[in-house]
Amino acid sequence: MKRLGSLDVLAGRIGDPELERIGTRRDTMEWLRERADLLCGADRALVRMYLEAGSTFYQLAQLVGRNRSSVCRRIHRLIRRLSDETYRVCQRCPHLFDGRELAVVRDHFVRGVSLRRISRDHQLGYYRVRRIVEKARRLARATKTA
Repeated sequence: MKRLGSLDVLAGRIGDPELERIGTRRDTMEWLRERADLLCGADRALVRMYLEAGSTFYQLAQLVGRNRSSVCRRIHRLIRRLSDETYRVCQRCPHLFDGRELAVVRDHFVRGVSLRRISRDHQLGYYRVRRIVEKARRLARATKTA
């Protein structure tokens, strides 16, 4: 049960009573498993091993060949990015974003790719990529306040 405490990154989704906490954590883990498909190969495998196989940070670090604390930070960042609603909000508005723009939003908000690398990979100008990301942020803020 201690290992699941790292899912407290998603504050507000976890209740106080013990039975409610267990149910909510299961829901949270299912929710994260669904979203893990948005990640690229290595990150997806890391999150799945953490969530599904129940691997500890130490076991994952030995497998990956990195320090335990760096694996822990990596998983926490991935969980935080997966819990960000910006990409999901943009997906629900297909009239505002075309396929290429959604790919830019996914790469930045879910996969954590820098704007410069996105502009290179998608063969778009840096300014254009920045405008797409700003548009996505504005839309997410507007839906959050509404």
